[in-house]
Amino acid sequence: MSELTFVHSAYWIPGLIAAVILFVVFVVKEWPRRSSSFVLRLVAGLVAVMALLAIALKPAQWSLVEGKQGVLLTSGYQEAQLDSLRETNPELKELVYQDHIDRDELDSISQLFILGSGIQPYDFWQLEGRTVNLLQTEIPDGIDQLKYSKTLAEGEDLNLTARYTKPKPGNQIVLQAPGNLGLDSIKFTSKADTVFSLQATVKAPGDFVYTVAEKDSLGTLVNNQPLPVHISPEKQLNVVMLSAFPSFEFKYLKNYLAELNHQVLVRSQLTQGRFKYEYFNQERKSFNALATSGLKDLDLLILDAGAWQSLSRNEQNSIKEAVTQEGLGVFVMPSEDLFYGSQPLIDFKFTRTAQTEVELQDGTVVSTFGYYLDPATNFNATLKSGNQILAGQRFLGFGSVSTTVLSNTYALQLKGNQERYNRLWSALLTSVLKPESDVVFWEERGGIGTPNEPYTIKFRTAVSEFTLTDTDGNSIPVIQDPDIPELWLATFYPEETGWFTLRFSTGDTVSEYAYYVFAEVDWKARAAQGLTKANQDFFRKGDAEVEELQVKRPINPIYFFVLFVLAMGYLWLEPKLQS
Repeated sequence: MSELTFVHSAYWIPGLIAAVILFVVFVVKEWPRRSSSFVLRLVAGLVAVMALLAIALKPAQWSLVEGKQGVLLTSGYQEAQLDSLRETNPELKELVYQDHIDRDELDSISQLFILGSGIQPYDFWQLEGRTVNLLQTEIPDGIDQLKYSKTLAEGEDLNLTARYTKPKPGNQIVLQAPGNLGLDSIKFTSKADTVFSLQATVKAPGDFVYTVAEKDSLGTLVNNQPLPVHISPEKQLNVVMLSAFPSFEFKYLKNYLAELNHQVLVRSQLTQGRFKYEYFNQERKSFNALATSGLKDLDLLILDAGAWQSLSRNEQNSIKEAVTQEGLGVFVMPSEDLFYGSQPLIDFKFTRTAQTEVELQDGTVVSTFGYYLDPATNFNATLKSGNQILAGQRFLGFGSVSTTVLSNTYALQLKGNQERYNRLWSALLTSVLKPESDVVFWEERGGIGTPNEPYTIKFRTAVSEFTLTDTDGNSIPVIQDPDIPELWLATFYPEETGWFTLRFSTGDTVSEYAYYVFAEVDWKARAAQGLTKANQDFFRKGDAEVEELQVKRPINPIYFFVLFVLAMGYLWLEPKLQS
C-alpha cells in the first residue's frame, strides 16, 4: 500500500493550526442557535475545513518509478554521446538545461545522465539524492587553466601561469598591457597541451584590464581574453622573522624580502637565551616586535614551530590577539617539528605520502617533507599540485595563519631559477598579509563572474553595524556566518561587464573592493573546465547502482473541492429547509 504524504508537508503544522482556529470560530458562531441538526452542522463544518486544509497541503501518495532513464543536455555536449545513449535506450527522456531545472520533469526519471560541461553550482541542490552519471566531456581548445594574482602592489611582477589545450603550432600568446602594448610572449611549437608562464612589471596603481592575446603565425589576432588586475600603491611591508636556529631557507627568504625593499627584522636563536639580530631597510633598534605596540605595526610574522615554543606565554597570547583583533598574518615555516609536535596558533592536518618531490603547474619541481595538507573548515588552499594541497591558509578571527609542506625551496636559486623562486614565495605570502583596511578584510574570489549570474563575495569584519553598497549606491543584503561571527557573505547579480566597486561603510570609515565582471564569451575553455570540475566534485558517486526512486503523486484536488462544495451547500440549504 502506498504511504500517504503531502506535497506541502513543510506547512502541515501551521495549516493544522489555521484549520483548528477556523473550526473553533465556526463552533462559537453555531453555539447560540443550537437546533436538532446542530451535530450534523458541526460535521459539515468539519468536512469543509478539512477539505480546505487538504486543498492547501495537497495530499499525495509515494509512487515507485522503475527503470526510466533521462539525459540532461548542458552546454558543450557531444552529439555522439547522445546518439550512443539513444541506441541503448530508445525511450530515453531528453531534457535541455537552460540555467534552470524543472523538477516536475525529473519525477519520472530514476537514472539521469548529464552531457556537456554540467549544471551551474546553484542548481546542485535540485539533484541531491538522485542517481546521476556525469559523462566525460571534451573541454574546448584554449586556455583551460589560469593562475595569477588579481591584486598587486605598484612595482610588483604580474606572474601568469596557464595551460593551453591543443594549441596550433606557430601561434603565439602575448601578454598585453592596456593599449595592446606587448609585454611578454611565448610561441607554440607542437600540438601537445602546453603549460606556459608570462611575466611583466606593473607600474601604476589603479584598476586595469590587461589582455592575453592569441595571434597566428602572421600576427593576425585569433582571440583576446581580458585579464583584470587591481594595482594598489607601492607599500613597504614591515616583516619580522623568528627562527629557532639559522637555516638556508630563512637566509634566502630574508634576502628575497629585503631585495623588495621591505623592512625585515630577523631574530635567529644561537643557544639558550642568545639570539642573533639582523635588520634590513631599517635602523637598528631595541627588539620589541613581540610587544603589543610592536605587533600593531607588523604586516607579516614568519616563524617556525621551534621559535614559537621558545616564546613566553605572554608573547604567544599577544601574537594570537594581534592575529584575531588586528588582522596580523602569520606564516609558519615548515620543519619536522610542525608535523610531529604542537603547532603555532592553529592545528593544520597533514597526510603522509611517499612522494618527496612535486611538479607545480608552471613546471617547477620542488621538494616536500613527504606530506600534503588536508582541507579543513575555514581553510583556503593557496598552492596545489593536482589534487594535493601544498600550502594552505586558515583564518583566525580577523587575521590568518598559513603554512606549506615544501622544503629546501632555496635550491631553485642555486639552480639559477631566481624568477621561479620569487614567483613561488610571492604566491605563498601574498594571501596571508595583513589586509590594507583595519576594519574589513575581503577574501579573494575565484571563478569567473558574468552578468545576471550570482556573484558571491566573503569578507571579515569585527564591527556589526555597517552598510554594503554597489557602484550605484544600491544596498546589498548580507548574511552572517552562524559559526564564525566575523565572517559575512553577500550575493548579488551584476548586470553589466567591466570594473565595479563595493563600498563597506561604518561610521566615518569606508573601505572599497574592486571586482570585475566578464562577458559570457570570455575564457570559454577556462569556464567550461571550472564548471566540469565543480560537477565532478559534486557528483562523485555517479557510478553508483541505480536505486529505486519514489516520487509524490498528488491526489486530484477536485475530490476535496467537491466535498467542500457539498458541505457548504448543506450549511447554506439546511436552515432554509427547516423554515
